[in-house]
Amino acid sequence: MEVIQLKKVIVPLLCVPFLLLSACSDEKEKAVTHEESTAFRPETIKIGKDSELTIVPLYAPYQTYLKASLKKDDSEMDVKNYAKYVLGYIDAIGEQENFNTNSLKSFFTLQSTINEQDLLDRTNELTKRHDEIKEIITNSYIASHKVLPKKNSTIFIAPSNPEFWSMIDPLEGVGGAAFKDSIIFNLNPDFDKDVLAYTVAHEYHHLVLNDTPELSSIDTSLDSVIFEGKADAFADRIIKDVTPPWDKPIDEAAKKHVARLIQNGEANYQDITMGNSQKDIPLWSRYSLGRDILTHHLKANPDLAIKTWTYEENEDILEGYKYQDLLE
Repeated sequence: MEVIQLKKVIVPLLCVPFLLLSACSDEKEKAVTHEESTAFRPETIKIGKDSELTIVPLYAPYQTYLKASLKKDDSEMDVKNYAKYVLGYIDAIGEQENFNTNSLKSFFTLQSTINEQDLLDRTNELTKRHDEIKEIITNSYIASHKVLPKKNSTIFIAPSNPEFWSMIDPLEGVGGAAFKDSIIFNLNPDFDKDVLAYTVAHEYHHLVLNDTPELSSIDTSLDSVIFEGKADAFADRIIKDVTPPWDKPIDEAAKKHVARLIQNGEANYQDITMGNSQKDIPLWSRYSLGRDILTHHLKANPDLAIKTWTYEENEDILEGYKYQDLLE
């Protein structure tokens, strides 16, 4: 990622006579939706005098969308319900917090699913860990903020879409992505707490760099490699003694091979993230190579402050790296 250690059953009352059953169910659903919404409202946390973090659980919008979709069993209606209840809610938060939601809403995990019951079960289970989730996010965010201050941010918490299990499960149940002034976390109910804390710090660094367009624009595969390397180097210093699941070291021959493909334009963003067996590119090469580049740079310049190397240009970060010639 441009960026990657962070359940309610309601039995409706029987309505009699039968002709009133539909009306009773509708009224009960409205009551449930209202109750769930008040239980998991957005919460704003003041940090110092000038900064704020707003945490927005998306459990209630997901529950509303999923209950409506389960009733209809119509894929086209699923998409409409998701747009109305989930994406519409995100838009409302964006308007309230004064940030653009377009990039966030286009994130690939934010979509409806044909596995409505599975996603509803995940959402209900996740609500049981909300206090824990909020505490982990808040603590990691504040620790990150102390090193690299940012004025205001909004963090959304969503259940992981079961259709993307092959991506989220290997990440210990934690998926994250940063945008302008906002982060989305997709969580499995059994997410790893340490990985969530680390991922918050990692995505926070992206969040800070996203305020500097000339450093956050990902025009080439090399840009994305260094962008991720910086985020991991930052998270390593904020959350100690945690190895993120995407940290899969690759041997020197593989590094050199991937560097050459990047230089030649033969390795795209997808290749170096998810791997490409046909091109002999290992999984998560983007993170492995980025970590290697930043490790070299910071060993060669041990006195550099975090703020200094955060805002360094790519060519300065690459200076003296063993595969500099291949990457430039």
